[in-house]
Amino acid sequence: MRILSELSWLWETLGIALAAAAVCIACAALICKAAKKKLSKKVLAAIGAAAFVGAILSVILIARTPMPL
Repeated sequence: MRILSELSWLWETLGIALAAAAVCIACAALICKAAKKKLSKKVLAAIGAAAFVGAILSVILIARTPMPL
């Protein structure tokens, strides 16, 4: 049980990254719907993967930045 509490930051990071990826996919789908273009599932998967990686990298960079006092 102790190891789960020590890895709570991992679950939070994964949750943030998944939420960001879902928002990016939804925005891309809405933009293409407004432009009356059709997106393939491969393109949506690529957008989701890129958003997921980008969100994880941004969380890591934000976590490394010290907070001002």
